Amino acid sequence: MKKYLKFGVFSFVVLVSIFFCRKAEHNKQQNVILLNNVEALAAGENPTTRCRGTGSVDCPLNHEKVKYVFEPFILDW
Repeated sequence: MKKYLKFGVFSFVVLVSIFFCRKAEHNKQQNVILLNNVEALAAGENPTTRCRGTGSVDCPLNHEKVKYVFEPFILDW
């Protein structure tokens, strides 16, 4: 009888683990959206784009002509 009880508890734990793993895989898109929101909040109001020099490139901050525009590299999913 103890063997059956141990096997039943073990089977229950395995099935619950599989259920929650599948549920976590289903919410991957939601996790990406939440991470993007956290990054946006962490960035604050300060723009990360930097414009230097004078030239023929439009700066996205103030639309002046500049030579270089520096933007951070961000992986977008």
